[in-house]
Amino acid sequence: MQATDNAYESFFTRYAILCKLAANKDREVEKITHWHLVEIITLLKDRELTRERVAARVTQNPVIANSESLARTLVDLAAGLWLMLSISNYPGDISYDEPILWRDHETLAFRNEGPINKNFSHIYNSTDVVKLPQAFTAAHLEQIGGIKVIWTSNLADHLLLKDDDTKLMLFHQVSILQLHKKSPTTLLPKALVDETIRSISLLIPPVLGEPNAWFQQQRKKNLIDTQAGVCDRLNSSERQIEKFMYWRDRLVLLKRTFDDAEPRNISQLWWDDRKKTQWFTFWVAVLVFVMTVFENCDGHSFVNNNFPQFSPCEKR
Repeated sequence: MQATDNAYESFFTRYAILCKLAANKDREVEKITHWHLVEIITLLKDRELTRERVAARVTQNPVIANSESLARTLVDLAAGLWLMLSISNYPGDISYDEPILWRDHETLAFRNEGPINKNFSHIYNSTDVVKLPQAFTAAHLEQIGGIKVIWTSNLADHLLLKDDDTKLMLFHQVSILQLHKKSPTTLLPKALVDETIRSISLLIPPVLGEPNAWFQQQRKKNLIDTQAGVCDRLNSSERQIEKFMYWRDRLVLLKRTFDDAEPRNISQLWWDDRKKTQWFTFWVAVLVFVMTVFENCDGHSFVNNNFPQFSPCEKR
């Protein structure tokens, strides 16, 4: 990947949002420093510690003042910042779209009964074999399918369809994923990290190593990680659905939704070249019709007894 300026700007924006949400739960969060969170993340790297045990150690810090409630809030905040997840201990927490529920007796380590594995299992349900052609991109999802892309910093939201399949959640914090890819202590499976980056490249293919035009327009309107637009471009073999495990079910559903989408306006008709022969035939017919109309606008009237005799180009 190419180096870019302000690579972590979008991450620190998320940082501020999560801190604000945590402060809404416990006002005491406002007295916590960055170093307190770094220390908690160090504890979280111990794969054997449960949420309860991590919180117990955090309460030993004099600034926390033996507040178990504050300690648990900080543990969830630190874990969410580190793993790019929205973590909560409360079912139905309205603070997040797709919260990862982390119980007191659970560890964060990627295990069969752990909270991460429950949300990111490599065992998929769909057996459908779908093709993921070069035209299967986020740009075409919007331009043809009318599916609006909503950028997210919560990994659990990635590739989710919402609002009656009219919105697609797309994770963009690739700079952070790259750090996890290099880290020997991350709790995210390396295969999950790698596949997430490839799924982003699938939908946002770069052009000659640079962000494509659609992504550049998105950057003007949204604070998103520039690295999401310069992931290594996938070849035809890498675009096979069989190469995806963690995100296969969501990709299959997204592709089916895209295939079933019918153009609803002229703009979508113009971009919809999924069936190139039909697209070509339709627009040739439109061109012939337009040319015919203009040929009749040279001062001659339409000859039709059922219509008034006037030129179609005459000012009335």
